[in-house]
Amino acid sequence: MFLAKSKYLQQIQNIANMAKELKLNVYIRGEKGVGKTFLAKYIAPDALVNPKNISSNYPVIIENFDKLNSFNKTENILIATGEKPLHKENLKKYFDLDIELKPLKEHPQDIEEFMNYFINQAQEELKTDKEIKIKNPDISENLNSLKRQIFKKALFNSKEEILEELFEYYLKEHKNYEEEIRDFEKTLFTAMREKYKSKLQISEKLSLNRVTLTKKMKALDV
Repeated sequence: MFLAKSKYLQQIQNIANMAKELKLNVYIRGEKGVGKTFLAKYIAPDALVNPKNISSNYPVIIENFDKLNSFNKTENILIATGEKPLHKENLKKYFDLDIELKPLKEHPQDIEEFMNYFINQAQEELKTDKEIKIKNPDISENLNSLKRQIFKKALFNSKEEILEELFEYYLKEHKNYEEEIRDFEKTLFTAMREKYKSKLQISEKLSLNRVTLTKKMKALDV
């Protein structure tokens, strides 16, 4: 499976298909999270990833190849990844093809495709049917941060969602605005007092005048 909506990734897919068909040795480079290992596994789905010793006839995937001090040339099909370009001599010695994967921000047309992929993965792995919506995709670390954001969203409710659930609960239990606000404030102050112990800390955390806080807590019998 290869996700490619942009023309750029479609071109990468065509190159990868050629490498797969011709059984070429490929070096894939790019910054963290751009999908280097993902592409390597697409080219060689049966490859052994970072094997301790290379003795079989299977293709091998070597990650962080650019950080190796030395590497013994092998007859196996070699797919390697790294963040930096290799010296021309090393590139020519080990590889037939050099592929650079650009950051996600340079082909934003693919963001939605990857989001949907990770959302489906999160729902399947976490066994949840929770609807996951991402308004502002985090691509600061490319696919790494995007996947982390989606799995976090699947696992935890946002502050806004928690407040929405709380108010929904209060609306079911009470009939008027004053009762809703009173119960909400009492729950909030009780929780804050258990956590921070002193009114000074509570007032600082809530950016609320200490005198006002004291009056409110007294009125609420907290």
